[in-house]
Amino acid sequence: MATAVVLLAVFVMMMGNAAVLATVGLFGRAIGLGEIEIGAIIASSALLFFLTSSWWGRLADRKGRRPVILAGLAGAALSLLLFAGLFALEKGEVDVFVAFAALLGARILYGILCGGVQPAGIAYMADITAARDRSTGAAMVGAAVGLGSMAGPALVAVLIGRGFAIPVLVACVLTSLAILAVAAVLRDRPRAPRAAAVGTSALGKVTPYLALAFVIHLAFAALQATNAFYVQDLLGLDTMAAVQRASLISMTFAASSFAVQAFAIRAFGGPPATLLWIGLVVCLLASAACLMAPGFGWLLAAFGFLGAGFAWAQSGLMAGASLASRGDNQGQVAGHLQAAMAAAWIVGPLIGASIYEVSVKGPLALAAGAMALAMLGLAVRRRT
Repeated sequence: MATAVVLLAVFVMMMGNAAVLATVGLFGRAIGLGEIEIGAIIASSALLFFLTSSWWGRLADRKGRRPVILAGLAGAALSLLLFAGLFALEKGEVDVFVAFAALLGARILYGILCGGVQPAGIAYMADITAARDRSTGAAMVGAAVGLGSMAGPALVAVLIGRGFAIPVLVACVLTSLAILAVAAVLRDRPRAPRAAAVGTSALGKVTPYLALAFVIHLAFAALQATNAFYVQDLLGLDTMAAVQRASLISMTFAASSFAVQAFAIRAFGGPPATLLWIGLVVCLLASAACLMAPGFGWLLAAFGFLGAGFAWAQSGLMAGASLASRGDNQGQVAGHLQAAMAAAWIVGPLIGASIYEVSVKGPLALAAGAMALAMLGLAVRRRT
């Protein structure tokens, strides 16, 4: 039951975040904000996750997983409530600068308080799983992330006809219910003492996994920033058709990633290095397939395989970092890993957009190159 509650916490946080991301851009444009202001609102949380994730992870090691998860869910619920209230406004009811500041403030609140939920969830799974099952535990957290990332846009699609505020408000209510569930059910498990530690420092053997996380997520961040443009330019579509097909591609990526983490990895149960190799090879081949795509069907299938590869690699990253770290600092290591990913999502979209201006296939070539570089790094690490 406690495991289900931890996964529920990760799920609702990701669902609320995805619901905001699916609505804030169109709402901002409707009240007069420009792309730069909207981009600043969205990017602020990635910057704050980069700055705070390691701190939240250390706190989860000192104070326990439960209080960190509760603090994150409370921050998410409050942020969603603020967004819902702001989304109820119409153009002209509030000064544009004031609206921008308020939306930015709501997003900053999310970025400051919510950075510990996923690291604490990963650390909790490490607390309750043996080393041979660590990949499965990491995959379960990844599946909750993927499912929440799909549920948020789905919630928006179903309820957006009632206004921008309603889907976000529903996400707020569900997050509040998750707070009650965590408070009632979750209790921290005893963690490994220092005597059982593996390694000698908080980073130590984990550093290669942080570098791999940055490289891999940099590639996917660059792709996400340019996918809609690539679909439109490749297929010669108008804006609405391009948005629809790009959204379908994103959903296929997320669904494939979820399926692999929820079912395939749990059945496979291989070591982290094997998961990483499978993921990187599949991502490399899928990136090449995207580059050669003659039409939408091919592109859709290629992104489905890309999502599967990402799932294998992500689970390998999380499980490998967990096993390479000391038994008493699982939260800190998970926080470091999330910070590395957040750093990639800060610079990745900028790099992707810059490369796309030079070549429409540039971001996909970057993704393929990043996977090859990560494979080289794995090979070098194995020999040392």
